[in-house]
Amino acid sequence: MDDRIGKLINAFESNGWVYKGPVDISDWWFTEIFQLSSTWRPVNTNLYLTLLTDPQLLNKKVVWAVGISSSIPGNPGFDFVAKLTLNEISKTSLSEIVNKVNKVVLR
Repeated sequence: MDDRIGKLINAFESNGWVYKGPVDISDWWFTEIFQLSSTWRPVNTNLYLTLLTDPQLLNKKVVWAVGISSSIPGNPGFDFVAKLTLNEISKTSLSEIVNKVNKVVLR
């Protein structure tokens, strides 16, 4: 796993989420989906981190971004709660992103 994705998961784990593991599903537009579950109210709310592939390099399955959602996305045009490129994960305040997601998902 890319260190930046690990840092994002750690940021969620520090703010009311527990990492459950990968979801057993695959498609051409992502490499993996990781499931997290809330420990804050409402407890056991699901959160999904979808590792999106670069649309210009589909044959190589290169991850370029992470889509964050409260349900498993069904298509590449899915409306994520938040989406971050791997470079943004390194440059962005992850606590701000987690707080934004928590306000939307844990209402």
